[in-house]
Amino acid sequence: MSTAKQNPMSSVFSVDIGMLLATLLALVGYLLPWFRPRPRAQWSFSGWAYASLSDGSGGGWTLLTFGWLLLAAGAALWARQVMAAAMAGMVAAVGTLVTAMAVVSASFGMIGERSALDYVTELPFGAGIPIMAAGIGLLLATSCRAIIRCHLLEATLDRHDPPTP
Repeated sequence: MSTAKQNPMSSVFSVDIGMLLATLLALVGYLLPWFRPRPRAQWSFSGWAYASLSDGSGGGWTLLTFGWLLLAAGAALWARQVMAAAMAGMVAAVGTLVTAMAVVSASFGMIGERSALDYVTELPFGAGIPIMAAGIGLLLATSCRAIIRCHLLEATLDRHDPPTP
């Protein structure tokens, strides 16, 4: 009869604080204003603007980013000791990156074609995109760290287990 390996540090949660903070930072960046469509516009493109659409779609596919961030936050609760959670954090980081950048790209597409790139460089930008980029970058980094930590933890536990007859 075999028994499951017990980690002496086991508890209900093994929260990766860094991963959780990175997820929160990415969420804040997604919700903050990214840029305004014109210098005199009173509104900005942002994840919040898409999520609060009231035309019946309620944000539609743009809400996928929130789903990825929710997965990242959930994975962070166990990522310090559970390999599957650490890997789910990496999947969530990449999913967040892809969907958030698709939303930002679609927003730039709403501006319309101009004859020169100078128009984009002159748009009034908010803090959202740089904060989101930092959050997603940290989420990728902390997910990598969590995967390595779990691998090393498994290797340590394997080394200390007596051989079974």
